[in-house]
Amino acid sequence: MSTLLSIESVQLPFLSHRHDAVRDFYLRVIGLEEVPNADGERLRFALGDATLSLSPVLEISREVRPDYLAIKAGAYDAILSRLVGAGHHPVCSLPQVQPRVMYVKDPSGNQLAILD
Repeated sequence: MSTLLSIESVQLPFLSHRHDAVRDFYLRVIGLEEVPNADGERLRFALGDATLSLSPVLEISREVRPDYLAIKAGAYDAILSRLVGAGHHPVCSLPQVQPRVMYVKDPSGNQLAILD
């Protein structure tokens, strides 16, 4: 039996010139709560008991990076609606597949998997 209970934090890069778009995506479109950050450069968001920390970079390396961040959603349909309304095109599992999952990329190209 694993002693690991949950993810404490997730660190992802974002393109520094996309700061406002990335912040808006996670705050308004995905619906996460922003956590104050003293340095003003990194973006931090609450993920339940965990934290999503996004650090600005000039360019994203395609050589070493996680494939996606998986987020368990309590409002799957509302998030899907906000994504579509904001001009994003999530790829969704078939409706009969449980749990439902959608994949979408944030403005810096990080892939998210959002599960129902």
